[in-house]
Amino acid sequence: MQEIRFEEAIEAARKNGTKIVWLGSEPVDYINSLLELEAGIIKAANPMEMLNAPKEEALEYQGTILMCYHGNTSAFVSEMLKDKHGVETFNLKGGITSVVGEIF
Repeated sequence: MQEIRFEEAIEAARKNGTKIVWLGSEPVDYINSLLELEAGIIKAANPMEMLNAPKEEALEYQGTILMCYHGNTSAFVSEMLKDKHGVETFNLKGGITSVVGEIF
């Protein structure tokens, strides 16, 4: 698993079209507004569904940046996707709280 800082994640999303995958329960438009991002950079996913997905579906996460609340769930999912399917993802270091603080 590779960790990435928020600034790097946003740059990758804007320059390369890399998706940031939100693993929390709040709606993506709320997360976009918290982070002051334009629509389309973040998409939501259920961590359990990601881990139980067949390889063909898991491959859609190749190269994405996983983001959760504190960075723990995204780190776990990132490692499991790599171990189970060979899918390489990035983990947002410290999760969303590293960017906006403890608001959830």
